[in-house]
Amino acid sequence: MSVQHRLRAYAFVTAFLCLPWTASGEAASPPPVATLLLHGHTLVAAWIPGTKAAPPIDEVMRNKDKAFVPDVLVVPVGSSVRFPNEDPFFHSIYATGSPDDFDIGFYGTGPGKVVRFTHPGTVNVHCHIHVFMHGIIVVAAGIAASATDGTLVLQGVPVGTHEVDTVFADGHTHRISVTIAPNVGALSLRVVPR
Repeated sequence: MSVQHRLRAYAFVTAFLCLPWTASGEAASPPPVATLLLHGHTLVAAWIPGTKAAPPIDEVMRNKDKAFVPDVLVVPVGSSVRFPNEDPFFHSIYATGSPDDFDIGFYGTGPGKVVRFTHPGTVNVHCHIHVFMHGIIVVAAGIAASATDGTLVLQGVPVGTHEVDTVFADGHTHRISVTIAPNVGALSLRVVPR
């Protein structure tokens, strides 16, 4: 795993300051969320290897206005992604440097081509013609989520210590160790300014 970011993680504040479950007969509160604060670049996705993975799905990453839409996808291992071309010119989509490398060649406007992702990890997607195009596909063998505004929530994380793979907007990854307390229902990851 390539690591070019040095992050300092401040973890577990809310994990250990959680209130107990409400008494019987009262309205149940949602389970507490552990919050992990990261100093670094734009967070786009995270996943926890070895946790229960979702079943494979079919997803779409469009080529539109010389960009990938969406520019980040999180899919379970075994999923397929179709790359339709909505531009009036050719694209040539490929990925290198991951276990699921591919090159689907040149193709024009239309429904596009499909790639199946069978190995966990981060796939950086590019176009041979438009070298500035960059998309990220996170192929997760475990609980996973994509980020909105630099924050994401991993739901249903089991109690114990886990390795969390974080993915950033430039495609680089970083692995963080986190411990989940028994009364915690989810893990929130958030990037804060330096």
